[in-house]
Amino acid sequence: MKFKENHKTALAKVLSDLVQCDGIVNQGEIDFLQRVYDTFGITASSRKKATTLSLSDAVSLLKTLGNHEKIAILRLFQTLSLSDDSLDLNESLLTTALLLSIEIELPETQGIKAHFVSIPNLNFDTHNAVLYVEAEYDKAVNDSLLRDYQAICKLLSNAQREFFYLPVVMHELNNKRTTFLQALSYIEPTLSEDQLDLIGSRIGIMNSAFLSKEIFLNYLNANGLNINRPSFFFRIGDKNTSNQQDFLILEIENEPLSTLQHFFELKDNIVNLHPVGLSQKDERFLQKAMSAPNVAEKDELNYTGFHKILIDTVLKYTGSHEASRLYVTKRGDLFLTDRNNTEVKMPAMSKALYILFLFHEEGIPLNYLSDYKPELYRIYRQISTYGDNALLNQAVDNLTDFVGNTLNATLSRIKKAFTDILGSDAAPYLIQGNRGARKTIHLERRLVVFEEKGVFE
Repeated sequence: MKFKENHKTALAKVLSDLVQCDGIVNQGEIDFLQRVYDTFGITASSRKKATTLSLSDAVSLLKTLGNHEKIAILRLFQTLSLSDDSLDLNESLLTTALLLSIEIELPETQGIKAHFVSIPNLNFDTHNAVLYVEAEYDKAVNDSLLRDYQAICKLLSNAQREFFYLPVVMHELNNKRTTFLQALSYIEPTLSEDQLDLIGSRIGIMNSAFLSKEIFLNYLNANGLNINRPSFFFRIGDKNTSNQQDFLILEIENEPLSTLQHFFELKDNIVNLHPVGLSQKDERFLQKAMSAPNVAEKDELNYTGFHKILIDTVLKYTGSHEASRLYVTKRGDLFLTDRNNTEVKMPAMSKALYILFLFHEEGIPLNYLSDYKPELYRIYRQISTYGDNALLNQAVDNLTDFVGNTLNATLSRIKKAFTDILGSDAAPYLIQGNRGARKTIHLERRLVVFEEKGVFE
C-alpha cells in the first residue's frame, strides 16, 4: 500500500474527526489510533499539521489514492467505529459520508455519489438539518419531492434528521404570513414597516433554485465547488471549533426518495461490508494496526468537548512565554502551533492585512498602504468568501483609501484576536510602530510557516 506523507496527514485528520464525532474520546479509541499511527508511520508533526486541514481538504487528498488503499481505509474506519464497543449514529453517518466522498469503488456504493465541503458558518445551527439544493430548477425532481414529501420526512426523522425543502417552508410562511410578520417584528425590531412589507410580498414567489443559490450555493461556488445536479445537503458533525462547518452533498440519482433510501441502507450496514482484494501482505499490515496491544490494565478517561475547553483555558493563561510558531493555511486561517494549535480567529479582511504585513518584514507605512493595494487584493481574493470581484475591490479600496474607520477597526480586530489568546505575550504578533513610521510584525519569520505561500502571490 502506498501512503505518501500528505496522505498520512489526511488520514490522521479524518480518523481524528471520526473519533470525536460522538463527543467522547475513550481509551479504546485512543489505543486504536496509536496503533494506526505507529503502523502507518504517522508522526506527531503530521498529526499537528492535520489539525490545520479542513475535512474537505483531507478527503480531496485521500481521493487520489488507489482503490486498494481506499479498501484499507474502510477497514480502519470500521474497526475504529467499533473500538468503543458501540456504533454511534454520527459515527456511522460520518463513516458513510467519508467513504462515498473518497470515491471508494464497491458494489454497495454503485449509483450513489457524494462530496464533502467545508464552508464558512451559514448562521444556522440546526445540526440535524437536511436541505434540498439545486443550481437550476428541475421540475421532475421537484415534482418527485412534493409527491414523496411525507415519506422523505419520515425516513429522515427515523435518522434523527429534519427535512427542509425550501418551497414548502416558504409556502408555510406564506399561509401564516400575518403571524410570521408579527413574530418577525419582535425578533428583528430594527426592521422598518417598508422592509416587513417587502418580505411579506416576496414570500411564496421564490423557487428552490433561487433560494438554493442565495442561501447556499454562493458559498460553495466561492470555494470552487459547483453543484451540477439536484442534491441533498447534510450538516456533518456537531463541533464548532472553527469558523467553518462540514457538509455532505449527496447527489440525487433518479428519484430523491430512492437516493436517500440507498444512502441510509449503506449507512446502516457500513460496518458489515466485507470488501476483498487485499493481498496477504496487506492483510498482515492492517492486522498489525488493528490488533490489541499487550498492555497492563489502566484507568480510563472519557475525553469530551468540555475537557477541550478546560485545556484551552489553562493554556491561554498559563502557556509558555516562548513565542509559538504561527501556521498560515492556504485559506488564510492562522494557528498558534505551540499553543495547542489554537486558531487566531478574525474576519477575512483582517487576515488579509495581517498576511500582507507578514510578507513585508521591513514594515509598511500606513500612509502608503494604497501602494500595496494589488497585493492586498490578491491575498483577500484567495481567502474571502465573496464571489463578486466588485465587492472584493470595494472592500480593499475602503481599507487602503481610509474610508471611514475601516483601517483602524481592522487593526483593532487583529490586536484583539491575538491578545484574547496570548494576553501580554501577544506583542511579537501585533502590527506595531511609532506614529508616522513603518508598522511591522516583529515575530521572527523562522516561526512563520505557510501551508502554501504561493497561493497568495
